[in-house]
Amino acid sequence: MKRQLCVLFLILSIACLACAPSRLGEYRADLEPAAPVSPVGTSAGSVILFIGDGMGPQIVSIAKIYSERSLGADLNMVNLANTGTAGYQTTHAANRLVTDSAASGTALATGEKTNNGVVGMSPGGREFQNIFELAVRHGKAVGVVSTTAVTHATPACFLAHAPSRDMQYEIAEQIAESEATVILGGGYKYFLPPERGRRRDGRDLTAEARQRGFDIAFDSKDLRRSSGDKLLGLFAADHMPYEQARREDEVPSLVDMIGKALEILAADPDGFLLVVEGGRIDHAEHGNDISDAIGDFFAFDAAIGHAMEYQKQDSTLTIVVTADHDTGGPAITATESGYPSYEDLEALAGQDCKFVGWVSGDHTGTMVPVFASGPGAGEFSGVRDNTEIHDGVVTALGL
Repeated sequence: MKRQLCVLFLILSIACLACAPSRLGEYRADLEPAAPVSPVGTSAGSVILFIGDGMGPQIVSIAKIYSERSLGADLNMVNLANTGTAGYQTTHAANRLVTDSAASGTALATGEKTNNGVVGMSPGGREFQNIFELAVRHGKAVGVVSTTAVTHATPACFLAHAPSRDMQYEIAEQIAESEATVILGGGYKYFLPPERGRRRDGRDLTAEARQRGFDIAFDSKDLRRSSGDKLLGLFAADHMPYEQARREDEVPSLVDMIGKALEILAADPDGFLLVVEGGRIDHAEHGNDISDAIGDFFAFDAAIGHAMEYQKQDSTLTIVVTADHDTGGPAITATESGYPSYEDLEALAGQDCKFVGWVSGDHTGTMVPVFASGPGAGEFSGVRDNTEIHDGVVTALGL
């Protein structure tokens, strides 16, 4: 598998835009936000909030070193930070020092702390208003894109309210009835009856969504063909495959999905709010699998690059990149063989990488990065709590 990951990253960068140069370094060197950092209080017309699930500072550091040394280019998110603002956020839940994705997703979506496992509600069961509901009230279109099931904890926090993140069949019902314009990810088993899915109530939520004006997509061809003004795309029974296992002709990439989402959302003259989750970075880190973690990280970074290119044409767009929590705490470290060399970076593409150590196979309480560029980007500098990321998006959008 030597050099397999390097080739994958090159393909990802080329796929970001049909007109992009064929070399990753050239593509990334050209990327700059449409506007410099804007002061606190400046309003944006639209916001794209990128959430790298499990993306702590350690995985960003590993990917940055790999990108610089093996690809000759910096990360898109680093370029975004260097022309915008950078900071950190704390992630603890209401009841635990270490958060899960439901509690952290709720903080990002609602600006409120809750207990681990709870989606968009207080520990006592009171529903919090989420930022999608607020944006829709102000006339903005909203959408979510994820590589996990759309019923999974992080996307669910922007689309639903539930006392338990495990209530994915009930969350699917709320998603099918939501006011979102675009919903793209995995999880069709939660929407379809037994002949195609696992719903025991016999309902076909995709048919119900179609009656509410949604186009429905189940594969890459469906996504490309869709021309409606609302879209529900479900591209896997549960989570979408890791980037290194994804088949382009069957499953769209994160770049494909964000491209279609922007095509639809940009039609709203009042602007939009789009949440994009790189959800499977976390899953690979739970298994201490640095190869798939880095593969999905670069797919996530390529999507950020696509948004940065879009931002060149829309100076009212603000891009915010952060995480819900860190997972695993991976770090390049010395081993019994000594300090690793730059040539050792190729081992990141395989399953036998000896120089990456892990704190655990679960979440950690480490602060996570926050990068932003565009109007109101000053709201995200410094060290913040995760609830303040929600507040910053609300302020940046002038809500």
